[in-house]
Amino acid sequence: MYVNDHCCAMMSSNLAGGETAILYVPKFRDYGIPVLDGGGSFIAISHCPWCGQTLPHTLRDRWFTEIEARGFEIGDDNIPVEFATDAWWKASA
Repeated sequence: MYVNDHCCAMMSSNLAGGETAILYVPKFRDYGIPVLDGGGSFIAISHCPWCGQTLPHTLRDRWFTEIEARGFEIGDDNIPVEFATDAWWKASA
């Protein structure tokens, strides 16, 4: 059972508080641990560190496929706004 879009109350609470080294990228449904090299890299995780539940699979590849299928390129200013959030995949869930 998911709580506020995440696997457990602890995951939801920690992501909302922004005080732990776990991040969530809604548009890709990615969970990870940031690499502290000054960039935006992170190490993907597949299980919740609090409850141990398997996290949902990333939608990163599907996001790029959807964008390309609509005739857009990465960085295109005309990419629909819902693709900047989780709205694009939640609409089809």
